[in-house]
Amino acid sequence: MPFTFSEVVVLFFTYSVIGWIWETIYCSIKDHHYDYRGFLFGPYCPVYGFAVTTILICTYRIQNNLFLLYIVGVIVATIFEYCASVFLQYVFHMKLWDYSHLWGNIQGRVAPIISLFWGLGVVFLVKIVQPFIQKIINWEEAKTHGYLALMILLVMGTDFILTIISVEKLHLSTKHWDERLNAQLKVDENKLNDRFDKLLESFSWNQKRLLTSFPHLKFTDARHFNEAKRRLISRRENRS
Repeated sequence: MPFTFSEVVVLFFTYSVIGWIWETIYCSIKDHHYDYRGFLFGPYCPVYGFAVTTILICTYRIQNNLFLLYIVGVIVATIFEYCASVFLQYVFHMKLWDYSHLWGNIQGRVAPIISLFWGLGVVFLVKIVQPFIQKIINWEEAKTHGYLALMILLVMGTDFILTIISVEKLHLSTKHWDERLNAQLKVDENKLNDRFDKLLESFSWNQKRLLTSFPHLKFTDARHFNEAKRRLISRRENRS
C-alpha cells in the first residue's frame, strides 16, 4: 500500500474538490449559466475522489510507463463511471448523465470517446498534478497527524446522510406529481407548466439545484415528470 489510511482520505477529499471545481467551471461555461455541480451539498464530487485515489493506488508501480498508465486509467475510470451510474439509478432512481447519443456507448452510461478522454486526464493527473498535491499532503500529515482525515470523514459522512434524505424527499415529490399528471393528461399544457413551476418553488435549495444543474437528470419511475421537466427547460432555453 503506497499510502497510509489518512493519506488516502485526504487524497480522496482533495480530488473530490478538484473534480467539483473542474466540472462546475466546464458545465457553467457550456450551459451559459452557473451550475453548482456535484451530488452532495458540499463543493466536492466523490466519484472523482474515488476514481483518482483508486487509479493512484493501482498505477503506483507502472507510473513510469505512459502506455500502461493510459490503459489502466481508461479501464479504471470507465468502470467507476459505469458503477456510479448504476448506483444512482438503482439506489436513487436517478440518471445524471446520458451518453446514448455517442458512438459505442453502453446503456448510455459510458462511451469510448469519454473513456479515452479520461485516460488522457489520468496521465496528466499522475505526471503533473499528483507530485504537487503529494507535497502538500506530506506537509499536512506532518502537521495534523491524521486529524484532518478524521474531520473529512465526519463532514462528508454527515453530508452524505443529509443528501440521501433530501434526494429521497425529492423522489417522493416527483412520484406524487407524476401520479397527478398521469391522471390529468388532458389538462391544458400551459396550466401544467404553471403547476410545474409551483412545484419547483416548493423544493429545497439542494433539490432545485439538482434539477437545474443536471439537465439530463431523470427519475426512472416518473416518466411524466421527466417529460414536464424537459418541456420546461426547452421553453426557458427558447426564451433566452
